[in-house]
Amino acid sequence: MRNLRPLSIRAAVMLPVFLVLTLTLIVIIITINNHYRSSSQFVGKLLLEDYSVGIERDLRQYLAHPFNANIFVADSLAARLTDAPITDSGLRDYLLNSYTSLYQAMPYMQVLSIGVDAEGEYFGYRQSQAGQYILMEQSEATQGTLRIFDGRTPNANVVYQDNHYDPRVRPWYIPAFNREQPRWTDIYRDADDVGDVSLSAIAPVMVNDNVWGVVASDIKLNAFNRFLSERQQKLGGALFIVDDEGRMVAHSGKESPSNILHFPDITHNPVLDSTISQVANAWPPDPNRLGRPFNFDIADKGHFYGTIKKVAMPAPFQHQWYVVVALPDQLLLKNLLSQQEISIYLVMTMALIGLAVVYFIIRQLTRPLRDTAEAAAKLASGNLTYRINTPASLREIAILKEAFNNMSVKLQHSFNALRQQVRQDNLTQLYTREGLIEQAAGLRYHAPNTLVILGINGFRNINDSLGQEGGDTLLCAIADRLSALSDGSGMLLARVRGDEFAVLAPNTTNRTQSEALVDQLLSLFKRPVTIGNDDVLVDACAGVVFGYTFGDAIYEGLDHAGLALSEAKRSETEMYVYFEANMQARIQEQSRLLLELHHAVQHHQFEVYYQPFIRLLDGRFCGAEALVRWRHPTRGMVSPAEFIPVAEQSGLINQIGMQVLEQAAYDTVAQIQKGLWPANYQLHVNLSARQLLSADFIDKLQSVLDRTQLPAENLTLEITESQLMSHEHLATSGLTKIRALGIRIAIDDFGTGYSSLAYLHQMAFDSLKIDRSFVHSMTENSTNQRIIEAVVAMTRGMNVHLVAEGIETQEEAERLRDIGCHFAQGFLFAKPLPLAEQPTERVTDKLPTR
Repeated sequence: MRNLRPLSIRAAVMLPVFLVLTLTLIVIIITINNHYRSSSQFVGKLLLEDYSVGIERDLRQYLAHPFNANIFVADSLAARLTDAPITDSGLRDYLLNSYTSLYQAMPYMQVLSIGVDAEGEYFGYRQSQAGQYILMEQSEATQGTLRIFDGRTPNANVVYQDNHYDPRVRPWYIPAFNREQPRWTDIYRDADDVGDVSLSAIAPVMVNDNVWGVVASDIKLNAFNRFLSERQQKLGGALFIVDDEGRMVAHSGKESPSNILHFPDITHNPVLDSTISQVANAWPPDPNRLGRPFNFDIADKGHFYGTIKKVAMPAPFQHQWYVVVALPDQLLLKNLLSQQEISIYLVMTMALIGLAVVYFIIRQLTRPLRDTAEAAAKLASGNLTYRINTPASLREIAILKEAFNNMSVKLQHSFNALRQQVRQDNLTQLYTREGLIEQAAGLRYHAPNTLVILGINGFRNINDSLGQEGGDTLLCAIADRLSALSDGSGMLLARVRGDEFAVLAPNTTNRTQSEALVDQLLSLFKRPVTIGNDDVLVDACAGVVFGYTFGDAIYEGLDHAGLALSEAKRSETEMYVYFEANMQARIQEQSRLLLELHHAVQHHQFEVYYQPFIRLLDGRFCGAEALVRWRHPTRGMVSPAEFIPVAEQSGLINQIGMQVLEQAAYDTVAQIQKGLWPANYQLHVNLSARQLLSADFIDKLQSVLDRTQLPAENLTLEITESQLMSHEHLATSGLTKIRALGIRIAIDDFGTGYSSLAYLHQMAFDSLKIDRSFVHSMTENSTNQRIIEAVVAMTRGMNVHLVAEGIETQEEAERLRDIGCHFAQGFLFAKPLPLAEQPTERVTDKLPTR
């Protein structure tokens, strides 16, 4: 046997060293891959939950609009039928007008129809592919057959006819007729010439407690496909909706379903089909696993994460729906993947450098290499903060050690950056909603706490006037104020929405402490924010939950605080509202009222009533206050106390206020020209703080004066003292601009807003209207009379007029005249009446002589 050539010392030493380095690199790469996988599962779960919640919210809104609109159409038709029967022509016109107005807002609502119970008649409209409105009718005019025309009227050409059609046996008619209440149908196939698969919102038309007919608004399944496809284009992956019977309601594929798909039908989309296969294998889903992520691989497509979300349906449904979301991990973790590749390349490069150093200095490398392996093991166990601290006597060893430490830092930074994006708002550096939930979930307080959501009123107007950069600056300034207030207090702060901030304050042991905290938070908004060269004053309101809202209860707490915030925004007087159990039903009713209010603005259903006021010295009518009234087609007269708060919160008060101002201006000019009112007659119109905050309000005000030819000196705008004190800087900006036009300013409800007399002296106004609460008790309470005497003296010194509100007795009128009050208004002289019923004579008979 031939003797083997002995190895050289270099080879004998380098071989084990090479093996050790190779093993170290393998361990590091495996560690990085394991860390990537665990990170992807964690971050993927958070992002999937966020996406699925967003899609569920959008779907609920997508279904709620046609459902509410369908109820509105049915109720409006019922009100019309109560007054008088309706002809076929009138019914066609009503359906066409309703459909054309609704389709502009909801193009996915593709059919609006009604079936009449008495004769089995049917009237409906749909939109053709060419964008034309198509009439579908079965009536005496069509000889009892269903005819579909190529136009809006029965005079158009017939494109389809069915001699055996009866709407009363259709799936969209029977449920509403039998249950006599609005609901959604099951999925069914249309009986027309197209034969699409549809889902219908249905509502009975009740006339004298009997079902006269059924109104149906159809959504085709291909509309749901477009709904999901639009979101899939933003996210990638696959989206579909399935009901509890395994029927595919809609999916994000390109094909429009002509049939109802069932598991495991395919769509010829590999991502969708693979996701469907994953879900179908475990259908129906385990309720305990809903919302939990699952993962799977698709050939040539990569790794995917998915989740199943149960949809909280917004109205009665026969079957439960589920939203399934599947997203590729490249979308969820593209930043982490690139950081992983960079780290691997960096480690491999530095390892090669280290190997060259080991070739020359073997003993110095032994210990650092052992430490490298130990560090790799710690990384594998999830310890990303571990660093190699062994001193290196040679530069190359130091480079290797530094490279490994840099890799660990980059991995840690990559993970922290992804986690930070989920937990911390990039703009304000406060927690996000998810970050707040995560922080609060681990807390355990021994006393109740207060959860507050602060909302900025009119932020959209501010953003429009200042631009996005200015809006961002405003949000950062508010975040800084909140941070300064909470410093060292243990509060958790978060920006939970675009213009909403959440504050979780621990250990507020009673309601008094909680209310004091809310007052302190709202006081932060009373100081203007400097943005560029402008001082911007913002108004805020708050929704509050007092109780144990940490731990798992934080989810419900945030939802309740959001409902309370919506109530506060609707309120005209309350800066904050505490959550109460009955708010949910009230919110739904206010949402319906808001829909009707939009309709009222579009159709000018508001009327102007006038309540005059007199000059106490001679009893002459010298002006009137314009008051808005809403004459609803079915409810009758709706109280301003019911709809004004909703209009304020939604921003419709701007349009309503302008309609009232313009009508009142036209009326005043006409009355003066007829000689019924004197040339110096004063028109008083109430002004909302939201109107004054509007950037284009002054321009609109000037436009009304120009159109109506009302002299500016005949117009007085009234704003309440409480609104002025909530928006102090409006007195030196907006009110000054109004007076520059020649328009007068009156402070309404004086005495109820706790204003500072020093501040009042600085404001620009022309008259005060003292609140009726002082007038009513004046005859019984000498203190109130002395208060009024002091106010009279103050107005005389400030050279402004004083108007007393709520005069109901001759004694009140006489006392006010004796102490020097200029003008009075109240039921003693005249109630609010339409223009045609306005009095023009003197009322001296109601003012006793001295």
